[in-house]
Amino acid sequence: MTNTKKKFKFSVFNTVICAVLLLYVFCMLYLLFWGFITAFKTVDDFQFNSVLGLPEEWQFENISTVWNYFIYTVNTDKIVGGQVNLFGMLSNTLLYAVGGALLMTLAPCMVAYACVKYDYFYSKILNGIVIVTMILPIVGAQPSMLAFLRTINLYDNFLGVWLQKFNFLGLYFLTFSATYRAIPKDFSEAASIDGASEMRIFVSVILPLVKNMFFTVMLIHFVEIWNDYQVSLLYIPSYPTLAMGVQQVTSHNVALGPNGEYPFNEPPLRMMTSMFLIIPILILFIAFRNKLMGNLSMGGVKE
Repeated sequence: MTNTKKKFKFSVFNTVICAVLLLYVFCMLYLLFWGFITAFKTVDDFQFNSVLGLPEEWQFENISTVWNYFIYTVNTDKIVGGQVNLFGMLSNTLLYAVGGALLMTLAPCMVAYACVKYDYFYSKILNGIVIVTMILPIVGAQPSMLAFLRTINLYDNFLGVWLQKFNFLGLYFLTFSATYRAIPKDFSEAASIDGASEMRIFVSVILPLVKNMFFTVMLIHFVEIWNDYQVSLLYIPSYPTLAMGVQQVTSHNVALGPNGEYPFNEPPLRMMTSMFLIIPILILFIAFRNKLMGNLSMGGVKE
């Protein structure tokens, strides 16, 4: 039997890199832990006792305060003085994030397959467009996009913001293209011999082979959209998301507390509102960490 064990080789460079990464991970985890414990402090505990330490008395009432008084005030052409509570912001966030992530993943997935499957002149043009748009910075597009959506009556509408997401530009077009090129042609050729159409081949044969990649890209887009407040603030101001609510809380006095005060002026309750934004994503990452960290694996072709 051959000895397959590899000897560990000490490297100063690897040790330094490992130490830097460990320090970075520790800092990020500590910031998350600090935000969590701060969310359960009283104002006096935060200001006068210990900013960095554990709460002297865990203030679980902060959860109910945020649940009841975390309200976003809407002032747009469509709605004036409307108030959206935490449940409404969560519903808008899920609708925006799930739909947007699905379309942002589906568009490059389909176009990349067409370009790899049909290696024509126009396919090379599409590849060139993707690369050029990744190299050249595109600035100043927001005013024209706002004017366009207003013209077609899709401004301040989920359909309009989803329409923006349905494009194939970006890194993931190249990622899907490389994935499709790695798939043996035997799969599609066998399905074609059996009489399957091109759409049936794509849906029933190709998509199952790239489902890990598809799901991973969709999760990445979901997290990106979940934390984004700028796009939703610009294009769907009448449908506030959790990110918009947290942004408003941290910059304005937005809601009256049970005694007529503005409770969100203080760091503990502001941090608690941030926890409502962070914890769902943290749970999602823990649940699907293998999908996010795993590699695409394929097999089934017999030589």
